[in-house]
Amino acid sequence: MTRSRVRTGREARPAAAPSRAHPDPGADFTAPDPDLPTDQRLILAAERLFAERGIDAVSLRSVMAEAGANVASVHYHFGSKDALVEALISRRSEQLHARRAELLDAVERAGSPDARALADAFVRPVGELAAAGGTPWIRLVAGIMSGNHPALTRLTEGFAPQARRFNALLQQLDPDTAPRTLRFRLTQAMNLTFQTLGDPEGLQGMLALSGTRLSPGELLAELIDTVTAILTGPPDR
Repeated sequence: MTRSRVRTGREARPAAAPSRAHPDPGADFTAPDPDLPTDQRLILAAERLFAERGIDAVSLRSVMAEAGANVASVHYHFGSKDALVEALISRRSEQLHARRAELLDAVERAGSPDARALADAFVRPVGELAAAGGTPWIRLVAGIMSGNHPALTRLTEGFAPQARRFNALLQQLDPDTAPRTLRFRLTQAMNLTFQTLGDPEGLQGMLALSGTRLSPGELLAELIDTVTAILTGPPDR
């Protein structure tokens, strides 16, 4: 099978610039703003604690204490811990999906799909979310995926419509590739993106061992290049 028709777009595209940030009440989080509504304080507190310790290791009492809320607040606003987890997943997922939809719309309007443009549409919204203070949420999602937590079902359901768009565009790039292979590549791209952007300090620490230091923009560009390679698969066999 030949892959000469798969275009990465690298030659025509400059290195990615630092991602644009969106205002976010969770940026530089230390403690929830007491002026925020109680449900928002609970979500922010839960996001931080779940990202640091894991969902199952954090009690609702700890979340309420961190949020400065009374002991009945979670049950009043959400009904259960599972519902709280779903609410905090949805809170940032909606922002992420909206931004990704903008980029996918641009790819589709361009006509012939471009592999790097697809990788950019996948990675850049997560990078922008990280730049806007959403790193704890990204780390939480990475933990949910790596630990196969039950909340993974909610994440998967939310991403499914965009996964279908990505798969359809990837199929246009390489019609000979089996759909299961495309789904596998997209899953690996998701794992890498969230693991990398959920713990940038850890990655920078590993790179520092070889004397390498990347700026946030450089890290994002390298990640987009790597995801491009994952999505397009190996070169001609």
